[in-house]
Amino acid sequence: MKTHFVPRVNQLDSIQLDNEITNLLRQQIQNVLQVLPPGLLSHLQPEINLVLNSALWNFSIRTCYATFGQQMLSITYEKDQLPVEKLALHYVLTAILPYAKENCHFRLTSWSRLQMLIQIAENALVLFNLVNFFKFLRSGTRPTLVDCLLRINHRSLDGAKRRNIGYSYMTRELVWAGFMELLGFTIPFVNYHALKRKIRNLLHLETTHRQDERVELNADTKCAYCNERVILPHHMGCRHVFCYLCLKGNQLADAGFQCNVCDYRSDTFKKVIVL
Repeated sequence: MKTHFVPRVNQLDSIQLDNEITNLLRQQIQNVLQVLPPGLLSHLQPEINLVLNSALWNFSIRTCYATFGQQMLSITYEKDQLPVEKLALHYVLTAILPYAKENCHFRLTSWSRLQMLIQIAENALVLFNLVNFFKFLRSGTRPTLVDCLLRINHRSLDGAKRRNIGYSYMTRELVWAGFMELLGFTIPFVNYHALKRKIRNLLHLETTHRQDERVELNADTKCAYCNERVILPHHMGCRHVFCYLCLKGNQLADAGFQCNVCDYRSDTFKKVIVL
């Protein structure tokens, strides 16, 4: 086994980690910008992304010859393959070109021919990335198109140390996924309204029977179920008023629906008539 051999899975994981770190930092920046007045810095979004990518490149590739994802997996580039000229070209390919593309999409939308050329270039990059990925699967080196263009390789800082794989996390995920599927299958069969009524009846020692008081309806009356202003007032025989949808929906979902205020039970569904 080669001393500085880097497994393919480690190289792919480092790319995924780099993407996650970039997205996390962008989300933090977005949270900060939300505090500012709307539209204050929205026109500078390409420049903000350029500053972020430049900072990440400076503190990773320029200083350590490895991205943050590679550093987390003890991977680095071959230093003798990254002279000053290649470092500058690496910065152009990873920071300047994305800024130029985003700037064109952001500010030059009226230039239809330029947008068409950018679309063609993006499609070509997708094709080249696919070809390079198959090449990487065969050779095990240079997983990204930038690495292939600059002809730079990865090396392991831990030598030929084998990667330890644990399946405890996968086991927990499988158990949790199975539990969620079970819940998704059983919950639709549970009558939530009837269950809530039965629990409420168990907690109450006594239930209030039908009251002979008149239905109360005035400008301040609220629905006994949703506690909002009554829409199409209806009642079920007690003095409390419900919205049409609140009362009808509960009676359709639970044949034994009771008034959630006085526990009166009835199949009555009448419109409140204002005299």
